[in-house]
Amino acid sequence: MCITKKAIKKENVPKRKAVIKKESSQRSNDVDVAESKKDDTSVKGSKKSMKIKTPAPDAKAMKIVKPWVQRALDMGVPSLMDEFKTLSKWTPDGMTTEAFNANKDKNRYQDVPCQDKGRVVLKFGGYTGDYIHANYVSTPRDPKRFICAQGPLENTQHAFWAMAVQEKVETIIMLCNCIEKMKIKCHQYWPEEKDKKLSFGEAPNQIHITNLGAKKMSPDEQCINETSLKVEWADGTRTIRHLQWENWPDRGVPETNLTAINLLSYTRATKFSILVHCSAGIGRTGTIVAISYVMDKMMAGDDCMAMNELLKELRSQRPWSIQNEFQYLYLHRVLLAYFLERHKEMYGDLLKGENGAKYDKWMEEYKLATAQP
Repeated sequence: MCITKKAIKKENVPKRKAVIKKESSQRSNDVDVAESKKDDTSVKGSKKSMKIKTPAPDAKAMKIVKPWVQRALDMGVPSLMDEFKTLSKWTPDGMTTEAFNANKDKNRYQDVPCQDKGRVVLKFGGYTGDYIHANYVSTPRDPKRFICAQGPLENTQHAFWAMAVQEKVETIIMLCNCIEKMKIKCHQYWPEEKDKKLSFGEAPNQIHITNLGAKKMSPDEQCINETSLKVEWADGTRTIRHLQWENWPDRGVPETNLTAINLLSYTRATKFSILVHCSAGIGRTGTIVAISYVMDKMMAGDDCMAMNELLKELRSQRPWSIQNEFQYLYLHRVLLAYFLERHKEMYGDLLKGENGAKYDKWMEEYKLATAQP
């Protein structure tokens, strides 16, 4: 769990040998925010006894999946890593960052820019300014399916919740812990204890957040905490589902391969933009969004063979999404597990003959490449 203010005051830890570094400064649609107070949109979780169901690929998707799987097996881990490295510093042509440059105190890392194109522009009453480090990211299903954001700083919590209200967010996916390896990665922006309340902003435009209770997302996914948060503001109230994945290491990959699929499936019915963040909002955030992005393209029957071009498409919306080759490999690992393990009745034939040995070799190389130090 995230360390709360009881353990850290004003982003500082009481004296100890290992000192936590302060939050570093180094490194979507225009919605009417006035909602009726009667409109209490509550997001319900699945029953504990039920397993999360993921949609099976249809015939249209199968024509795309089979050559994609073959490509991944034929290339192998080393070639996929090399493919990513050729794009590791790719940024969109003509990218501008005027808002980012004008709001340095609101940026967690000064070397992770927020591009002007597609940035979320705040129009929430009572909030001064319109900037937050966040961009819309589309999928074939929805032009503003995701909002990719940095983890809130202490001075951007109000902006974060103003964005959630403005964009009618139903689900927040958090892919980090507040403290990782003795470094602050995200401010504790929600009350951690049940029935506790936090308030942001000034009256009469305050936003109040109350913890209604927490549980595990599902019996199979004990690494994801689901907290129901009641959000209240001058013009309305809403219940937002907060899903925190606790064991995905920064710049690394999680040990589980189907958790990402289960998480995305769990949020599939969400009607409005899904707000996703980690610390910088590009590595883990970009990876989980990329998994959804590629899967949705496959389901739509779109060609996904040129993965390097798909990465460019994603980065044209949220620059620097997917930070390193290990996260790029994880994207492939998750999709291979989804097709070859979860839906082996459809794709089992792909592992006949030499492909079975290729998959075994791929897995061995993946484990070696992504092993934690």
